[in-house]
Amino acid sequence: MKILVFGATGLTGRHLVAQAAARGWTVYAAGRDAQRLRELGGVADSSVLDLGDAAAVAEVVGRVAPDLIVSSVGGALPDGRLVDEAGNDAISDAAAGCGVRRLVQVSSLACGDSRPFASERIIAAIGPVLEAKTRAEDHLRALDLDWTIIRPGGLTDGAPTGSGALYADPRVHGRIARADLAELVLRVAASPATARLILSAVDRTTLPAEPADIREFADA
Repeated sequence: MKILVFGATGLTGRHLVAQAAARGWTVYAAGRDAQRLRELGGVADSSVLDLGDAAAVAEVVGRVAPDLIVSSVGGALPDGRLVDEAGNDAISDAAAGCGVRRLVQVSSLACGDSRPFASERIIAAIGPVLEAKTRAEDHLRALDLDWTIIRPGGLTDGAPTGSGALYADPRVHGRIARADLAELVLRVAASPATARLILSAVDRTTLPAEPADIREFADA
């Protein structure tokens, strides 16, 4: 399995790279920080690029020709655009243009149809980012790709708990360790059964008691 990770030097991206390498996959990393890319272990090669430059993104995808792409990107570009939208759109378009069918995009709870169930505090804090991520989700969903969108809850650092779980339900709330999220993302990436699905990811121990009819997604 040859995987290309965008956002590889981020807090979640570093877990994705390490865990993919531990699975024996051939890992290619892409990001904006050359020094942090050099510090990554277990990668076959890395690419420094501007995620706001769609041509540069397409060049990396075409050169690597991965079996699958994982996008875990965010932040702001120098011109004020959000990577959450502009970067993700460039990655999605590059996958479509280069014939890479499998793409997993890490988004966020409170995007898309999960927004009505989000707290007012979250919307007030990062509303524009959530809107950008929602537009990126919509852009990806319109493409003829075997995409999966994963919406994690509140992200925490530290050791994996082993309690990360997926839910095909927009009402889900909770938190999840970045290490557990990475494990779920890679599990989903390797599972054809998750193509064209939107899944929430939280630590099952943080899931509220209500609504009581929420069930885990068990096909990944």
